[in-house]
Amino acid sequence: MASPSLSERLYGSTCEYHLRRRYRIGQKEFERLLAEQGGVCAICGSPDPKHVDHDHVFGNVRGILCSNCNGGLGQFEDDVQRLSEAIRYLKGTTWQRVLIHPGGYRLCSPRRAPRPSPSS
Repeated sequence: MASPSLSERLYGSTCEYHLRRRYRIGQKEFERLLAEQGGVCAICGSPDPKHVDHDHVFGNVRGILCSNCNGGLGQFEDDVQRLSEAIRYLKGTTWQRVLIHPGGYRLCSPRRAPRPSPSS
């Protein structure tokens, strides 16, 4: 059996070492934060999130996120204005089903002309 690494000897596990070094929390704190969130991603609610979300300016931990939500915030560089603009864009361009008669829908977008129906 291989001897334990320095991080395992000092911190009990490489995960504990990583959490302490990078985010100044331990595995117990990670688990407490996750439990406070109900065991799901703080944004989308997907089960078993693994990523610590933190403020990149001050380093404060904000919550535990899934990979997609953590990556999304990172792509927008935690910029609230950019995220707000992205939401505005999606609301203005997302196709919606509009009821035109019982059981009949048409796809339309706030910025585009209605799609022709398949029968036309």
